[in-house]
Amino acid sequence: MEDNNEQVKKKKLSSSAKQNIVAALVVVLIFVYVIAECASVLNVKLKTQTALTSTVYDTLDVQALVVRDEDVISNGDGSVTVASLADGEKIQTGGEIAMQFANRESAVKYSKYLELQSELEYYTNLESQSVGLATDVETLDKDILTDVNDYIRSISAEDGASINTYEESLNDKFTRRQMLIGQDVNFTSAIEAINDEIGALNIAGAEPTGYIKADKSGIFSGYTDGFEKSFDYSKIEELNTDTLKSYISAVNDGADNQSQTQNNLGKIINSLDWYFCAVVNSKSIAGIKEGKSIDVTLKDSKEVLKCKVVKGADDSVGGGETVLVLKCNEINGEITSLRLEDIQIRVHEYTGIKVPVDAVHVVNGEKGVYALVSSVVEWRKADVLYTGDNYVVLSYDKDSENGIKLYDQIIVQGKDLHDGKVYT
Repeated sequence: MEDNNEQVKKKKLSSSAKQNIVAALVVVLIFVYVIAECASVLNVKLKTQTALTSTVYDTLDVQALVVRDEDVISNGDGSVTVASLADGEKIQTGGEIAMQFANRESAVKYSKYLELQSELEYYTNLESQSVGLATDVETLDKDILTDVNDYIRSISAEDGASINTYEESLNDKFTRRQMLIGQDVNFTSAIEAINDEIGALNIAGAEPTGYIKADKSGIFSGYTDGFEKSFDYSKIEELNTDTLKSYISAVNDGADNQSQTQNNLGKIINSLDWYFCAVVNSKSIAGIKEGKSIDVTLKDSKEVLKCKVVKGADDSVGGGETVLVLKCNEINGEITSLRLEDIQIRVHEYTGIKVPVDAVHVVNGEKGVYALVSSVVEWRKADVLYTGDNYVVLSYDKDSENGIKLYDQIIVQGKDLHDGKVYT
């Protein structure tokens, strides 16, 4: 009986010992964690960021109506036509807009013939050019690099017309470079192949039956939507919110109605000046007055359009709706087809030094940052121009004696920072 009691007692002691061990381990782990946290606080690694100028914007997303001074070109007798111009191309009074054909087969055949003639002329001109017409390889390489950069920008801006232009220019310059460095460039086979294609076409009877000419000079576009004369271009600066809303409603209601454009060959845009018109809250465009230059981007496009405010904030409106009208004179093939577009307006622009919020400190009531100069901490006074998500844009004045210097190593993380501290 005594032996059994001793065994029970031993078991109880064993359980108690285990609990004590677990408790001790928990205490040790907590102690280690606290020590680690204290060490991390006391040993903050120094991090810096190079001071460079950046530009950020307050933006406003709106739906805008595009209004131009434009006239529709009708296809008159309804014959098959082929445009002689690309979208966005200039046309003079009396210039050829399109060719008319008896049927579709003739139009396709003659269009192919013109395309081949253009290729033939290109290769013939290259063949006839002497190497002496080129300057030198170094100059030509610089021109090629310029075209490559412009080509990349065009791709980024999704500008199809410019992409094609720079592709052709690069192809031409690479060929000239081969000629200049003495490489044998044989155009004979290409020219013979094109002549064979032209002969096989047999365009007899496929020639144009007539031509459509321009009554006035302007910019051509093959796109029409039926709203070319729906808005009063001459009174655009007098536009009010009710009228603009009715315009926008009309476009929304008839956006998919192409029946009235079936006999349209295209349109002539009579003026380089055209307008974005939008209904906005007056508070959202505070500070945007007539005459101010402002940047606009199209939705899903990186291309920046330079505009001028012709109808801006009306202080008398208060917080109500008002009409914003922006004038632009940049035009290309894509722009000629715009009508009701989602745009982003860069309302205000802030240029300065962009740093994380935590890099900003307040010393003696003044805001600024610390810079590390030859291992010494120096105070840089700066005003906060703009606050974004986890970052701020600070003022930068190259003539300021106590302000941020370009390429300063701004301290964005450090411990016990103060002016004159030495970091080793």
